[in-house]
Amino acid sequence: MKRFLLFFATLTSFTIVLHPSPTLAKSPKRNSSKSEKTVTSAEVSQDAHGWSYVKGEWVHPNGYKYVRGQVLRTTAKMGLPAPEPPGKLALENPQKLTPTTKPAPVATKTEAETKAEIRRKNLETKPAPQTGSHM
Repeated sequence: MKRFLLFFATLTSFTIVLHPSPTLAKSPKRNSSKSEKTVTSAEVSQDAHGWSYVKGEWVHPNGYKYVRGQVLRTTAKMGLPAPEPPGKLALENPQKLTPTTKPAPVATKTEAETKAEIRRKNLETKPAPQTGSHM
């Protein structure tokens, strides 16, 4: 009988403790009053430390690659120290680092004018090549 009462008391105490209480639902975390800061291209380029993001990989003009968190030497000279890897801001925003391609300049000459200029250049008389003397 004592064992049954002891078992029943522990069982009810655990059910009371483990029973979910009707508390208010957790509200989603609020961001701080500061709005998210937009990252400019100048900040990213400063954080890149000279690295550029080309075809999906980070390369440095001195002949280094940044792969999986490591700076690897590809064509660099032996005695030079490795450059500092790109910063976290640059790693998160590589699209802001890559330069935007400028459209090709529009030719001001028409097609007929360019063909006429090519024809004129082809029809010009050129001096004969000078050969060496056979002395």
